[in-house]
Amino acid sequence: MEDNLVIYYSYNLNWNLPKTIQNEAKAFLCQITNEQLPLIFQKYSKECWENAVDVVISIGYPNNKLALPNLYELFKDLNWPGASKALDYIKGLERHVNSVYIENACAKAVEENDTEWLYFLYEVSVQLHINKDDFKDINLYHRMKNAYEEA
Repeated sequence: MEDNLVIYYSYNLNWNLPKTIQNEAKAFLCQITNEQLPLIFQKYSKECWENAVDVVISIGYPNNKLALPNLYELFKDLNWPGASKALDYIKGLERHVNSVYIENACAKAVEENDTEWLYFLYEVSVQLHINKDDFKDINLYHRMKNAYEEA
């Protein structure tokens, strides 16, 4: 399947479009390859993110593994569309799975010097009962926690 077609349908996830178009896009995107899943999160299309989360949830773990980093990117701001739905979903994943993705997101947030993202990642980690013992790089955990405490 062409990536351009996947991108086209990902824009049809826009919540401002008629429900029939959104549902058609969801049905189509549930059939794409696992490698194409990250394509459904268009960076500047917040109106599409909540429906993109629905697609990732429908596909289910572990088939949706390649799209999971996109869910943790929604935690750059827990008020963003799809963020609360993503959080509810990942609460159902095993702790060791979440800890890997939280740590990877922390590393990316540190690299981008995004203290707000670190702040929200700490909030998410508390809700997931993830602590410093779950991190391979304890310095990342402390950077995340410090961002939270200094806010």
